[in-house]
Amino acid sequence: MTQANELMGVVRADGSLELAGKLTLPAGRVRVRVESVEGPPSETIGDFLDRTHGELVAAGHEFMTDEEVAAWVRDQRGEDDSDRIEEAYRRLEEANRKGEDPC
Repeated sequence: MTQANELMGVVRADGSLELAGKLTLPAGRVRVRVESVEGPPSETIGDFLDRTHGELVAAGHEFMTDEEVAAWVRDQRGEDDSDRIEEAYRRLEEANRKGEDPC
């Protein structure tokens, strides 16, 4: 007599299969059939961010500390954009005088 279980699962990027529960079949040989299904994501955005952060750390990626981020933000806010804006206007006017497309 053939017994069957149907479970949901996730195929991971490395090709492994994670089942959403335990099988209730006796130990022994089985036939596995995997079908993709439409439906809600297998993980929340928070779970995704936690997982990818962990994978990046494991791969050796170094993230900025809170202090480094705060210093970077202060530095960005302290920039005077007037020079860059004036340069953009100068290039636009020059292109217009020459009859060129400024973009």
